[in-house]
Amino acid sequence: MQVVFRGKADYLREIAQQLADAGIRSVSGPLPGGGWGAQAWLAVAGPDTQRALDAHQRHLDRMLEREGLPRRDQVADLDAAETECPACMAKFPTAGVSRCPDCGLNFGG
Repeated sequence: MQVVFRGKADYLREIAQQLADAGIRSVSGPLPGGGWGAQAWLAVAGPDTQRALDAHQRHLDRMLEREGLPRRDQVADLDAAETECPACMAKFPTAGVSRCPDCGLNFGG
């Protein structure tokens, strides 16, 4: 088994349904803590890992298309002197930055 997703339990139930619709079996269980909502993990059989990730990406792509939003496969290079936010496309200097100064996207800081 390979854990492929972690997050809020209700969101993982949606992902589990997407995977079931794609013919991929999954299992899940609770994570300790949780804060604002029950947290969980979702796993698939090792050989199904890439299929599960691909099925979920297709679902996300359909959501973007339905909403008329562009898909961006872009990351912010925080090691560069300046980078571009993948969410709002704002350019900014990276020194000491953990969030986009324009839209507030958190880069893990």
